[in-house]
Amino acid sequence: MKERFDIIASSLSSYFGIGFNTIEEQLDIDLGKTIKEVDDDAQDRMDLGNAMEEGCLNYFEKKLNIAIDERNSEYKYAVNGLLKCKRDGRTFIDGVETGVENKYSNSKSKCFTDDFGYELQCQAYMMAWGLDQWLLCGMWQGQPKMKLIKANKEIQDDITEVVTRVSSILMGISSMEDYPWDIVEKYSKVNALKSLENEDIEDYDKELLHRIGELKDEIKIRETECKELEEYAKNHYTDSRYQDEDYKYVISSGERKGGIDTDKLSIEHPDIDLSKYQKPSSTYVTIRVTSRH
Repeated sequence: MKERFDIIASSLSSYFGIGFNTIEEQLDIDLGKTIKEVDDDAQDRMDLGNAMEEGCLNYFEKKLNIAIDERNSEYKYAVNGLLKCKRDGRTFIDGVETGVENKYSNSKSKCFTDDFGYELQCQAYMMAWGLDQWLLCGMWQGQPKMKLIKANKEIQDDITEVVTRVSSILMGISSMEDYPWDIVEKYSKVNALKSLENEDIEDYDKELLHRIGELKDEIKIRETECKELEEYAKNHYTDSRYQDEDYKYVISSGERKGGIDTDKLSIEHPDIDLSKYQKPSSTYVTIRVTSRH
């Protein structure tokens, strides 16, 4: 079991119900009950981001005509020492001291400047350093992106409440029954998970769930093997076809039409409210199985 109970700012999105991990999964990780799984692709993305950080910061220094110093130089704590923060740098914008958070992302979904999880991080950093604004900047799909985030007392108060409650749970003082779900509901549509005991599940369903776990492991292995073999075939045979006694194979190249650049559209036509053209939200159910070995 872990001996320290500080929370890192990058975990806030999960504790607010908008991160990759569920609230319960993040608690298990911070308690040391579950090892955080990082596959090769995720590790490669992190390594690339770390390697590109200095270049990104240098780029925005020149672009904005500012100096970014104190890069990754210190940790500070917010919420009475319970929330651990590390900033990427410091600058001054129009004479105002400003923290800097840098991201390097090739995500195919939304840009990091539109991700509320990073807003939470920057608000936490402002709390730790006592600043009124934070520059979120970096590269997304090869394009420079930035956003100046101002201190928001309501969000910071919610961070204080969530971190305080989570710390109490981590230290065994309180339980999930005391979790601030009213705050989570403000930012997310996730619901509290029911903990099912052995007697709550039929034997057939136990076997079914276990089989799902086995199949997901098998699929992961098969997908990795298939991906490697497909890459080899694509690199060795271009616009070709072949057949054997069982299968026909076609390897062809083509061009996919690009989507609409909403960032460029919003810059050139700021009067257009793009949210009016967003498709409605939909609900979904996921099953995530994690190996215990």
